[in-house]
Amino acid sequence: MKSIRNTLLVWLLVGVTTAIGVAALVVYDRARKEANELSDTQMKQLVSSLPQPPGPIATTRTNETSLRDDFVVQVWDRTNGFQLYNSHGIYNLPLTRQSGFHDIYVESTEWRIYSTLLGDTVVQVAQLASVRHELAAAVALRTVAPLILLLPFLSVLIWITVRRSLSAVRRVAAQVQSRDANALTDIPDYELPREIQPLTHAFNELLSRLRQAAAAQGAFIADAAHEFKTPLTALKLQVQLAERAGSDEERRQAFADLKGGLERASHLVNQLLTHARQDPTVPRRVSDRIDLVALARSVAADFVPIAADRGIDLGVKITDPVPACIHGNPESLRIMLGNLVDNAIRYTPGGGMVDIVVRRHPHKIVMSVEDTGPGIPEEDLDRVLDRFYRVPGTPSEGSGLGLAIVRQIVHLHGAEIKLCNGMRGLQVEITFHTSI
Repeated sequence: MKSIRNTLLVWLLVGVTTAIGVAALVVYDRARKEANELSDTQMKQLVSSLPQPPGPIATTRTNETSLRDDFVVQVWDRTNGFQLYNSHGIYNLPLTRQSGFHDIYVESTEWRIYSTLLGDTVVQVAQLASVRHELAAAVALRTVAPLILLLPFLSVLIWITVRRSLSAVRRVAAQVQSRDANALTDIPDYELPREIQPLTHAFNELLSRLRQAAAAQGAFIADAAHEFKTPLTALKLQVQLAERAGSDEERRQAFADLKGGLERASHLVNQLLTHARQDPTVPRRVSDRIDLVALARSVAADFVPIAADRGIDLGVKITDPVPACIHGNPESLRIMLGNLVDNAIRYTPGGGMVDIVVRRHPHKIVMSVEDTGPGIPEEDLDRVLDRFYRVPGTPSEGSGLGLAIVRQIVHLHGAEIKLCNGMRGLQVEITFHTSI
């Protein structure tokens, strides 16, 4: 597992060490240039101090250690090339005919040479290039040495700074760990560093969504428990009536009522499960390409026997034979349309009509379910989309969840739902937006 603290420490120390190294190189380069300029000036001054013309002189120095600090002076006769003077007899450097400064290698050793004419002689002053390099290195080391000595102190200071800076993360972690499952209040972040606040903001947004989900779950459970009380009480009474039946006819009627109660309870359970599965907080696949015309015909075929049993004419109306395709979840859309058709058949009297209509428009497709039922009072059109809400005076066989499930699926697909009372009865329109 990676550690932010260790990563910061390593990279900060690498950065500081690199900066010290770069500073040492810069100082060394400048010191070398200054040492070259100073030594070149000394060479010229040395030549200027020689007598004119210099006579034949013997070699004066043969100590090898003196080569590290001294200039090597050589004088040649200009006419015959005879060496008149050599300050160090250890190396015989070659005569350079061209005047000025030159860099040469003698036996793999680099020399800096200054050559000039002095009367009838050629004077040549040389110095080991390594002397200049060592001088520049010594200057750079003296400059950078305090920074190198401060490196341990800087390491400790960086470690303390990083540790104190990351203490805010530990405080937040401690606050989260100290909470129980029911503590969903926001984490205070007004005293936290700006770099930590995006994390706490995201976490607080998650807590807010969890609070909303918990509240919705609590309300759903409370509503479901309330809705189950009535059918369970009815089932209990129907069982008691069946037990007290004094004749076969009364017993058959009691069992018929019991069967109807069980079917209503089963329908309520199925609707509750469907509602839970269509929870918008649960990720679902909505990327399949679906033809709404084919879907309408398929759902209508499923409900034709039920509609025929109730004497209702169920049909599909298509305004355009071209397929009306959208991207969505096929299972959810089938549940949505099935609930609308089921509600329409349930509340349409015998001999009525229920139509599934699909209309294409520019950049949208409208699917509607129209019936010849009594419709819904205007003041209840918005409320019927809420969970467990039933219009007062309607039969008690419904669960009050069908349209709530429809609304969830509509929102999941980014569509819009509209309920209105038409000329013949209730009309439910669902508008899907398309890019074509």
